[in-house]
Amino acid sequence: MEKEIYKVEPYIIYPKCILNDGIQGNCFECADKQKCLSPRSMCINAYKGHKNGCPNFGKVPTCPPHIPSMYDQIFDISDVYAVVTKFYLLDYFNKRRIKNPTLAEGQIRNIRAWQPIALKENDYAVSEFYRENPDKKDYVSTRMLECMGVNVIKTMKDVGVELHFPVQDYAYRISFIARVYKEALEKYGFQIHEETNKYKKGVRVLRKI
Repeated sequence: MEKEIYKVEPYIIYPKCILNDGIQGNCFECADKQKCLSPRSMCINAYKGHKNGCPNFGKVPTCPPHIPSMYDQIFDISDVYAVVTKFYLLDYFNKRRIKNPTLAEGQIRNIRAWQPIALKENDYAVSEFYRENPDKKDYVSTRMLECMGVNVIKTMKDVGVELHFPVQDYAYRISFIARVYKEALEKYGFQIHEETNKYKKGVRVLRKI
């Protein structure tokens, strides 16, 4: 596992529905959804097999529109750390070809096969962050970034990390860790849950009530 820690200044883009009306609108009903500059709008962009965007939109408690639009409504952005792990896809694909020579190339490259491994590596790196930074034990980790308006590509570019899509040779997985505003927990229906599994021991994450 290859990891790096960066102190970052999240670049956040508010949707027009927030700027103009002060409310969180339903992205599917928005007349400007094709022009929305907020990364949150990525959730409803069509992609292969999903013409209406991510099927979790509006259904999963930790997905829009159930969570607030803006990262800075929940987290104190004056002290944010990005835990970045790099997963080498080509190495993983080659190992799968050797181990399973009869697998089709599509199966070898299936994101459902490699992404859970990449996420576990990031989880472990986040757990290490807590062990290495005991003064940050009350900080909270999340990967719910784009759906809270964070432009992760620009934020990471500012600290020298170039993210490219679609991924090719390797894939980055990124978690942000910061202090949570206590009043935001009740306002938006969150609670802080401390993970105890071997990959995320001691990690504090947001959980929807």
